[in-house]
Amino acid sequence: MNRYSITSAILLLLLSSLACSTVSVPQIPNPMSTVIAVNEEAQKPYGPEFIDRSTLSAPNYTPAENTFKVGDEVRSGDLTWMVLGWVLVNEPFMTAPTLYVDMLIVNRGNATIYTGDKYTSKDSHGQDTYDVLYTTVAPGERVRVWLTFMLVQEQPNLLILEADPNYNLPAQRLTWDLGPVPCSAEVPTTLEGERAPTVYGIGETATLGNLSIQVTNVTYPPADGQTPTRYKKIHIDLIFQNLGSQDIEIDPAYAAYLKDTQGFGYSTDFAMQYNTLFPGDQLVTTAKFEVPETAQGFMYEFDGTYLGFGKIYFALEP
Repeated sequence: MNRYSITSAILLLLLSSLACSTVSVPQIPNPMSTVIAVNEEAQKPYGPEFIDRSTLSAPNYTPAENTFKVGDEVRSGDLTWMVLGWVLVNEPFMTAPTLYVDMLIVNRGNATIYTGDKYTSKDSHGQDTYDVLYTTVAPGERVRVWLTFMLVQEQPNLLILEADPNYNLPAQRLTWDLGPVPCSAEVPTTLEGERAPTVYGIGETATLGNLSIQVTNVTYPPADGQTPTRYKKIHIDLIFQNLGSQDIEIDPAYAAYLKDTQGFGYSTDFAMQYNTLFPGDQLVTTAKFEVPETAQGFMYEFDGTYLGFGKIYFALEP
């Protein structure tokens, strides 16, 4: 499950009431030939992570005036955004395909940035759907997410980012013309300001603020009846210790992620709930993940930004 992207079901109900409005539709190519169909009976996943990028066209189009194109490097403050592509997926019980936008973000600065930015997708009728991205981006870090939009109409048109000044970003509006059909730009190896983090190995103890963290073991249990098709399990055994004189709150909803070589992050279900570490206290636990079987090159990421500690990484493979 992608940890960064949420879509409001309430907004979907409100937007569906707009579908009866009469709007002149521009004449544009029909993207439906590249919609991914869903076989509900097969119970197979239908998310964008299973799309073969080579089947999508390159973004060969001229964007509308004052908009960016898929594949453009767009800067705002210390952040760089790049829309790498988009795709439509025909999901069960939806009147129109779901739009997924592949977004890459890099922090070129020297301080961690927390973003809570609102993204708007406008379809060919001018109707809006929304997604909000809440994430932290460490100095030099690459974050990659699938933004998700539940469309009212079948033809996406524009993607708009409202950069929020409350999160240390310039107050401005960035607009991308998505083009007439689903497309995919070449994924850059690196962007300016991107740099590799310090990574610890299995068995090594790392210190983050007043918290010590150790990955003691990694296992790959076999899939069971609860594992989605084409997903695999990864379990990470961990030891946390409070080295300070104040309590430390370990919140699994914010603190534990897997990150693959593409920059995508995956959240976890701990084998425990919200936990308070008293001074000198130790916690032994397991972080459990389900990730697409095609993903590889994982790092375990502990995001202690909510504690004021920053981030730390452990390589899970030699």
